[in-house]
Amino acid sequence: MSTPPDNPFTPRPGRIRSTGSGGRAKTYLARMTKALSSAGGVRRTALPARPRIGPRGGQRRVIVKARIVRMSGSSVAALAAHIGYIRRDAALEEKDRGKLFDAMSEDSNASDLIKSITDDRHHFRFIVSPEDGVEMADLKPSVRDLVSQMESDLGTRLEWVGAVHHDTGRPHAHLVIRGRRDDGSDLVMPRAYISHGIRERAEDLVTLELGPETRLEQERKLQSEVAAERVTRIDHFIARQVSPEHEFRLKDSPSHYRTLHAARLRTLVRLGLAEKLGAGRWQMRENFREVLRGLSERHDIIKTMNRALAGGSDRRLDADVVFDKSDPDGRGVTGAVLQTGLTGEAHDRAYAIIDGIDGRAVFVELGVAGEAEEVKRGAIITVSPPNLEPKPSDVTIDRIARANGGTYSAGLHQADDPRSSPEFVAAHVRRLEALRRAGHVERTTDAEWKIPPDYLDRARAYERVQARFRAAQVLVRSELGLREQETALGVTWLDEAPAPSGVPRGYGKDVAEAKMKRRAFLAGIGLKAEAGIGLSATQKTELLKRDLAQAGRILSKEIGKPYSPAPERGHVDGTYREPVTRVSGKFAVIERQRDFTIVPWRQVLEQRRGMAVSGVVRGGRISGALGRGIGD
Repeated sequence: MSTPPDNPFTPRPGRIRSTGSGGRAKTYLARMTKALSSAGGVRRTALPARPRIGPRGGQRRVIVKARIVRMSGSSVAALAAHIGYIRRDAALEEKDRGKLFDAMSEDSNASDLIKSITDDRHHFRFIVSPEDGVEMADLKPSVRDLVSQMESDLGTRLEWVGAVHHDTGRPHAHLVIRGRRDDGSDLVMPRAYISHGIRERAEDLVTLELGPETRLEQERKLQSEVAAERVTRIDHFIARQVSPEHEFRLKDSPSHYRTLHAARLRTLVRLGLAEKLGAGRWQMRENFREVLRGLSERHDIIKTMNRALAGGSDRRLDADVVFDKSDPDGRGVTGAVLQTGLTGEAHDRAYAIIDGIDGRAVFVELGVAGEAEEVKRGAIITVSPPNLEPKPSDVTIDRIARANGGTYSAGLHQADDPRSSPEFVAAHVRRLEALRRAGHVERTTDAEWKIPPDYLDRARAYERVQARFRAAQVLVRSELGLREQETALGVTWLDEAPAPSGVPRGYGKDVAEAKMKRRAFLAGIGLKAEAGIGLSATQKTELLKRDLAQAGRILSKEIGKPYSPAPERGHVDGTYREPVTRVSGKFAVIERQRDFTIVPWRQVLEQRRGMAVSGVVRGGRISGALGRGIGD
């Protein structure tokens, strides 16, 4: 059998075909691949730290976002959350719902990859977004070709999974790549390769598939960027040309682009990001690109919220649509969780959309995925901003400094409070180091600190800035929805929730209607509650007893012993068996020789599961301890 001829359009390791102009760029990539191969694999010095040289020619643009994630105790949960995000049905085409693909399969087993990555030092996450992705029949073959080329460049087989998303205006692929080479050593990608090489490989492959970009296409794309409320190529050009005083002159633009750039500058003036100084001169806002990125993120958030609120005509979006954790006057938001997901450029931060009882829908960033508290759809939660007040250590530092002429040191602290341990004092010094890096305090050469008179105000300002990177405070009020609470046998959130103020609307209206149905149900079982007053303490105790009695009947079959109610006041001991979640809250099952009882749960009990515990029940709480038991 004769050997088939080579396909000239199939990329080979170390070989990129020229597609018109841009040949110098292809030569650079070929030299890069040769350097990698001759070095026997990846070396940190294998790639020159520079982008593609020469003109772009007709090269198609591809955006590649990369993130290296170091593994830690919480990283496994974060990785599982990320995998769940990229395989979510809402972003995939119907044939790919719930599936991930890899080099050989259309339905890869992601759990195997997660288990493998658990023992790795790190892994890689990529987003590959071709500018002309909508014109490509399917991104998967291009992604597979890209990973194959990366394997050739890096000199190792790669373990990976991916998914192609279609939930935005531009199809894009998410990749998770294991951080280990096929010989078992850590996979280290050169910085230049991550910054430029992968993108250039992807651009070459897309250009091979769609052909070189024509001048007409380039002009059309630039025209579409003029009014865009996001960072564009024109903005990057302007940022490179501004003077140290942040002034831009139109004469610095190529003559054939000046009309286009002037139009873009008019948009930036409208957005408050530039000010015209005179003919052909503009004063640019220093961080105008960061503001544009924020605008783009806000637009994406509003799109996400509109999809979540589809059908809820009485819900409203207003200026406070995004929960601002750094707002010193920010108030908490209580409502039902409409939707959860991941956000951020690397899709590594959890978010929730809350349908508030005041009729507002709010987008809340909860924190790093896997570390943030998990909330379920339909759960009723309260989200509050983090504490923005100075820390107790700040108050101590300020007091010692005021007594010593504005100076703080470890020695002065020890003299002020001789009982302070070295570790306690060191914690105060670390706090000052953090504030020093932010420019709020100064350290002298003799390890003393100069504390300004307005130190506490500076500490408060520092906390406000840091709040943007911290998780909001989340309190789960109930994991049951309103309908389940209406007829629940136990003390529910509805029994204690305040009536909505003013004319209820949106979710507040739903809560008001549910409270009416709840009162009717309670009246039917002999617990009549007055509107606006709620249940009395005696009625709540009776509901709690009924809830626990029902739990006792169910558990009695499993444990094989009868249930005995715990005393309202008195001593309880036995073996802590397990926690049980009821309508009225979380409780602990305490097994004894002849029976078992149920008492309020405490986190400390989990350290004693299966062991003897003892404590005192008083006022619906359990505290105190005999020996090593409840309350230790």
